[in-house]
Amino acid sequence: MTMSVAPFRRVLLLGAVLALASATSPAQAGLRAIYVDIAKAKQLQIDVQDNGDARIGEVGSEDYGLLIGGQFYIVDREGGTITVARLKDVAAAMDQVLTPVFNGLFEQSTDAMPKAPLTVEPGEAGNAGGRDGRVYHIKGLDHVRPDKPSDFLISSDEDLKPVGSALEGFMNAAVVPSAPLIGAMAKDLIAETRTIFSLGTPIDVGGRFRLNVASKAAFPSAYFRLPAQPQSVGSLVLSMKAAMAQKPQ
Repeated sequence: MTMSVAPFRRVLLLGAVLALASATSPAQAGLRAIYVDIAKAKQLQIDVQDNGDARIGEVGSEDYGLLIGGQFYIVDREGGTITVARLKDVAAAMDQVLTPVFNGLFEQSTDAMPKAPLTVEPGEAGNAGGRDGRVYHIKGLDHVRPDKPSDFLISSDEDLKPVGSALEGFMNAAVVPSAPLIGAMAKDLIAETRTIFSLGTPIDVGGRFRLNVASKAAFPSAYFRLPAQPQSVGSLVLSMKAAMAQKPQ
């Protein structure tokens, strides 16, 4: 007696269909937030997965940041080469090359990071990009005129929490490389940023940087994966020393 191969073929076909469906399954749900830099006529896009991982970068730029498992990574594309560095590793390498500034700052959890002694006064309610918030008048950011308030419209919307985390990491990633020029002030700027973001997610900064829209979106999982292995602290130190050696004295 011979067994028909038709049922076996159907099982194989079903397996192939399921595998294909898995490979091309609908993208995971998330949120896309677009901020507008009014002065520079640029847009900043922040894409967030439901698990809180995020991708952030200027629209049109190949460089971007990734927030994965609470760690912020910098992704740089130059000359067809992709390099990835974790922000806390960049800070640690900077402290080995220069007079230490950060001293393990990024080893702490975000909530445990030091805050700046700013004066924060809650103000009126407001709205930006379809999200409600409250204006906070913050004094002490202008070091020349410390009594001059800066206005931040800040939202406590739960949906925007990972957006705020990605935005804070992005801002810190711009400050850390400036340590050779501004020294200890880099740590002060990071503390000021922590003070502001501890209030919630900024959605309008004095009308100059403003949330335009925040809406549901879907992304493939690979969109939030590291495109290359992150550089070690040791390799970052070597790269920094090589770059410094090439600079004219």
